[in-house]
Amino acid sequence: MWRPKRGLIAVVTSANNVPIRLTEERWFHIIEYHREPEPFQPEILSAIANPDRLYFSPPSLEPNFAAVKVFARLVEFGLARNLVVHYREVSPSNGFILTALVMSDKRLNRRFKLWQRLR
Repeated sequence: MWRPKRGLIAVVTSANNVPIRLTEERWFHIIEYHREPEPFQPEILSAIANPDRLYFSPPSLEPNFAAVKVFARLVEFGLARNLVVHYREVSPSNGFILTALVMSDKRLNRRFKLWQRLR
């Protein structure tokens, strides 16, 4: 994890070898709308770098990926075990995190039913 310039929190490489940025603007969005992931910034980056499951959006949505990673640490905080991180790969050398949220197995299976599972 490195911080090359103001406004950029971290850059992590996706499963497709694309650098994905976590910006301050996106981080504030995540913690404002989905408070649960706030203490889990390293896990958010880890989910992108090494997801347990990786989905690609259906044609009806703007193209984006959903990286899903199971973390026992989430359960220790009384949360569901799945951390879902939505991100977009704009080009082979540029991408960014859209949002991150915690999700139960049941909700995960329902939400990604129409998505293409890549991993």
